[in-house]
Amino acid sequence: MAYTLPRSVYNILEEALGSKEKAEKFAEAFEKAVEEIDKKAEKLIVEKKEILKIELKEELKNELVTRDLFEERFKVINERFNSIDEKFKVIDERFKVVDERFKRLELKLNILIILVLLALTLFNPAFLSIIEKLLKL
Repeated sequence: MAYTLPRSVYNILEEALGSKEKAEKFAEAFEKAVEEIDKKAEKLIVEKKEILKIELKEELKNELVTRDLFEERFKVINERFNSIDEKFKVIDERFKVVDERFKRLELKLNILIILVLLALTLFNPAFLSIIEKLLKL
């Protein structure tokens, strides 16, 4: 980027140095010096930017989880879930067994209730008198 001095600065230099040519030469030298400083500064900025980029990348690499570490931890978590899933399957099978036992007990209880009702009915004196009257007919 070319750097030029404002006209007012040329005028001040001309007054200070006593001639227009000396002022222009000084201004030209000053402009070239500023341009060189700008080029060096730009080059240093680009170099520093690359260095910072590399340093940041390395720092982030150390802070972030790598793919291998992620896969390793994912396997551990997956194994734990599989273990829990197996335990739930065992519990589910046990509940099925308990459920079958309750169904059998429920059937037995229903049969027992029917037998008790039948026995109470058969041995009830009122029922017996009704049966005697029916049999006499």
